[in-house]
Amino acid sequence: MTLVSYAQNFEDVILWRALKHVENGFYIDVGAQDPVFESVSLAFYENGWRGVHVEADPHYAELLREARPDEDVIEAAAGSDEGEIEFFSVTDTGLGTGDKDIAQRHEAEGRTVKPLRVRCLPFQQILDRYADRDIHWLKIDVEGMEEAVIDGWGTSPARPWVVVLESTIPNSPVQNYASWEPKLTALGYEFVYFDGLNRFYVSVAHPELKAAFGPGPNFFDNFVMSATVPFSCEGEPKKSDEDADPVDDRSVRTTLERRLFREQASRRSLEVDLKIANEEITRIKSAQQQQMEEAAKINAAHLEQMDAIYKSTSWRITAPLRALSYAARWFLQRSWAWLTLKPGSRPRRVAKPILVKSARYVLARPKLARPLKRALQRMPVLDKRLRVMIVSTPSFFASLPSAGNSIEDLSPRGRAIHRQLSEAIEKRRRES
Repeated sequence: MTLVSYAQNFEDVILWRALKHVENGFYIDVGAQDPVFESVSLAFYENGWRGVHVEADPHYAELLREARPDEDVIEAAAGSDEGEIEFFSVTDTGLGTGDKDIAQRHEAEGRTVKPLRVRCLPFQQILDRYADRDIHWLKIDVEGMEEAVIDGWGTSPARPWVVVLESTIPNSPVQNYASWEPKLTALGYEFVYFDGLNRFYVSVAHPELKAAFGPGPNFFDNFVMSATVPFSCEGEPKKSDEDADPVDDRSVRTTLERRLFREQASRRSLEVDLKIANEEITRIKSAQQQQMEEAAKINAAHLEQMDAIYKSTSWRITAPLRALSYAARWFLQRSWAWLTLKPGSRPRRVAKPILVKSARYVLARPKLARPLKRALQRMPVLDKRLRVMIVSTPSFFASLPSAGNSIEDLSPRGRAIHRQLSEAIEKRRRES
């Protein structure tokens, strides 16, 4: 049977060579990215295998769920701790990473980088879900975060037969496996193959698989490349129609197929984005509608309660008591205002001119003024309040001379009172 290879660097060819004897096998793909483009798992999926995809980027996680509905998709980053991490999605690539320095390098090279907050799960928690079955291969391609994934392995008993890890700096041939390889070999793995991008390890529990590794992908692996892999021809045929041969036809067909794949992937990506946006709009509208319905129910319940109260027998029976209570409160408030001459109240406004006119009348008549003064001396508080009220009414004092033709027409006592009042007014004006 001819294998169709979709992987970026023929990883699926090498894994298939070692594991093709397994029927309906199982895999875990950490950093799965697209379900088709540069997919390590698609060749196995087409041959009856099923597995688990761990993908932190929400966009690619949705593509995986849509393309592989019969597989598990864990939308999270794998690491050593549980919580949330900052993840940097690199648009239209599989270069998304949790490493800020790598993301900044991608951005400096002209790529579009979008920071996200994503869930992070300890890798042990993921492995433990499937520890009761054989895991035939595990791929870890997390753009510089490989060591964090291995650190998160913890005490899980799961031991995949073959482990593949990207072992170079992202988008660089420089290898960077020195820090994490000892941790992996301590878990019971032996290095068997390097393909220029990835390092392959075999579990010490399956030494029989080591013989399958050594040479790179070749004629005897009986595979063909999908039009989606980077090695497919993109060039236009240069020969004339007369010189065309079957190889050129295949090149043209491969180019067209690859373009078709890209257009379909782009359309699928846009459809997924649109679906997510529509779902969010629907969710918001549903939440708003629910809030409006809840508010209407609460309002209706309040109105129903009020209507029940107004129609109740107790409400009708107590109506006279409420009316009496309102009337008593109204009477007491206004009576208190009259008794205390509350500032700004109508009683005060009515009483003030009456008192002023009365004072004018009394002060203009010494025989009445003398006994009133003696009486007020016994009530200093009232005396003070009257004086303040009288002094604050200049219109009264302006009319004082009208008590006679002139000040000289007043009695000696009246002139003395007039003088005292004038001095009090002048003193008050200076103080103000």
